Amino acid sequence: MTATPPLVDTNILVYLFDRDEPDKRTIARGIVEGCFSGHDQLAVSVQNLAEFAVVMTEKVEHPMPREMVSRFIRDIASFSQWWVLGYDAACIEDAVAIGGERRIHFWDALLVATMKRHGITTLYSEDEHFIKVPDIRVVNPFIR
Repeated sequence: MTATPPLVDTNILVYLFDRDEPDKRTIARGIVEGCFSGHDQLAVSVQNLAEFAVVMTEKVEHPMPREMVSRFIRDIASFSQWWVLGYDAACIEDAVAIGGERRIHFWDALLVATMKRHGITTLYSEDEHFIKVPDIRVVNPFIR
C-alpha cells in the first residue's frame, strides 16, 4: 500500500506569501518547494484552497491580486505531486458529528472528515486544536 502524503493546512499556504513572518515564510516555502520540485507529495483540500483565496484577497493587509491567487491554485491543482481532496454530503455529515464529539469548529471538523475519507493521517498546521482528534497526527513545522 502506498503511503498517503501529509495534508497542508491553509495557514501554511498563507505563510508562503507573508512578508511579516519571514521565518515562517521560509519554512512554508521549504515544505511546498519539496513538492513542486518532485521530491515530496502533499495533499490539500479544496476547502484549504477556498480559504486561501479568501484570506489572500480579503483578509490580509495587502491583498494579493486575484490573478495571482487563481494561478497559485491552478498550479497546485494541475501538479501531479499534489493530491487535491474533495468532499461530499457524507463528509459534511461526518464533520457535524466530529465537531460535536471533539468540540472543534465545523470547518476544522470538515477538514478532518475529508482527511479521513481519503486516508490522510498527518496534518501540517500550527493550529493545535486538531490534536483533539484521534488518528490525526498534527505536525507544527514552525516548532523546532
